[in-house]
Amino acid sequence: MTVICFDNTPIMLQSLKENAKNVFPDADTQTFLAEQEAFDYAKKSGCDVLLCEINPPRLEGLFLAEKIKDINPKVNIIFVTVCSENEHAKAVLKLKPSGYLTKEATNAQILDELRNLRYPVA
Repeated sequence: MTVICFDNTPIMLQSLKENAKNVFPDADTQTFLAEQEAFDYAKKSGCDVLLCEINPPRLEGLFLAEKIKDINPKVNIIFVTVCSENEHAKAVLKLKPSGYLTKEATNAQILDELRNLRYPVA
């Protein structure tokens, strides 16, 4: 299983990785600060779970999720964002993510989203 974590904040990126490792200790968990690097990795190695920030104002995370979903329609996407719940809701819901959290989410909330993925992964 491959988990990709994408965020423009190194501290949040580390938190996403740690939470993913808690739920999926044997997964190939990769972190990326750059959208293109994350996409290139997903294209080469696959992506079962994408934990990503939407990253306003350029919305790289949203674009990354769309591109990864194009190559894997059953990717589990969990958005973790500083955006207000309404700000990008239509675009986010269009992708039918597995979850949506604000950056104030606790580790327990992130773990809960990871444990309740839309598409089960091994």
